[in-house]
Amino acid sequence: MKILFQVLFILSISFFKSQEFKKVANIPDNIENEKEIRICIGSGIANSGKIFRIYLNDNKKWNSELIQWFFPKKISEDEYEVIPPIVTKLKSKISLDIAFLNLEALNIGYLPKEEFFNYKKSKKEVVFDENENEYVINSTEMGVLDGVDYKVQYQSNKRKNEFHYNNPYVYLQEYPGINEYESFIKILKYVEDNFNVKLK
Repeated sequence: MKILFQVLFILSISFFKSQEFKKVANIPDNIENEKEIRICIGSGIANSGKIFRIYLNDNKKWNSELIQWFFPKKISEDEYEVIPPIVTKLKSKISLDIAFLNLEALNIGYLPKEEFFNYKKSKKEVVFDENENEYVINSTEMGVLDGVDYKVQYQSNKRKNEFHYNNPYVYLQEYPGINEYESFIKILKYVEDNFNVKLK
């Protein structure tokens, strides 16, 4: 049976398809610490974003911070003003090594890339296609023009994971029961509650 895909409108704007945001945030592309979790938050079509970091540095000292980064501001046709990132040290309700372990317990090291469960973000029905003169599967997917996307980088010694989720809150409202998004939102809520920050 043939599958007929009718995508109504799909447009996702992601700063994470390039590495530009890390340059303006003044952090390396790849994790260099022995243990580190980064949750990078884009802001749709805005010119800034955030990065939550918890990491064990070379001096075996735990740190947590929120970096607010900005794309350069256009002054004239060929002139841009570089806006330095704002780094805020965060306080945890519990010791940072335990907070890191709690994030690991929420499976941050195992969540898959979004491409592996994109099939869950569509509604399918069997319809009769007059052109094909047979029944086909009609698939429709909601499009998101603007919103918040997340890129996560995780490293604990030799264990690594990296994934990017586009608008998980919006898609979960439209397609409830996507367990990958549900698990990720638990991670976001844990960070927000424990560190008293907003990751949206």
